[in-house]
Amino acid sequence: MNQRVLMLVTGHNVLGSTESKTGTYLPELTDFYEVLKHEGYQVEVASPRGGQAPVDPSGLSATLWPFLPLLQQTHAFAQVQATDFDAFFLVGGHGVMWDLPEHPALIALLEHAASQDKVLAAVCHGPAGLLHLTTSGGRALVDGKQVTGFSNEEEEAMGLSEVVPFLLEDALRGYGGLYTSAPAWQPHVVTDGTLITEQNPASARGVAQAVCALLRPEPKSKEEEVAS
Repeated sequence: MNQRVLMLVTGHNVLGSTESKTGTYLPELTDFYEVLKHEGYQVEVASPRGGQAPVDPSGLSATLWPFLPLLQQTHAFAQVQATDFDAFFLVGGHGVMWDLPEHPALIALLEHAASQDKVLAAVCHGPAGLLHLTTSGGRALVDGKQVTGFSNEEEEAMGLSEVVPFLLEDALRGYGGLYTSAPAWQPHVVTDGTLITEQNPASARGVAQAVCALLRPEPKSKEEEVAS
């Protein structure tokens, strides 16, 4: 198998006007990575400037330390070609709320990917990177699409509703997304065509499985082959 998947991570490491550190929420990256690697996909990582990408300290644990090299030598968004990858995965962590939505190279990359019907996936706060994408017709990419992402309830529970630059649930609805959510912290994965979004860290593996299902669909049965 030569299919390649690109994980897209934040380069932002400060939580708003606080002194707290943020960055990529590592469990979301590692859960996705393990599933894709197990299925035989080539997985790479890109960040806004390339090189070392920051990690949210709240997601660090001794069991995840071996994965830190994945964030040490990332590609820069501007150096990535959409044609080189089959799927793109926006990893969460609060940092994405500050740098991904309006990043011009990321927007250009993902709009090109979407125009080629590539798989676009995002977990937790990752859907923030989809907000300013538009279709060839000028509509917001999420307009009329079934989507999810970190909920207002979950942001409130973390005490960060007044810290983040915007609430992701409200923004997805504002751009026309047909937003749904599960109760706080429960798994919730939504697939609409080649767009896959997930609400929180609880089902990053579910996103990975959904990506695999789109990249390598189940073979048709003999009855289905005859019918087609």
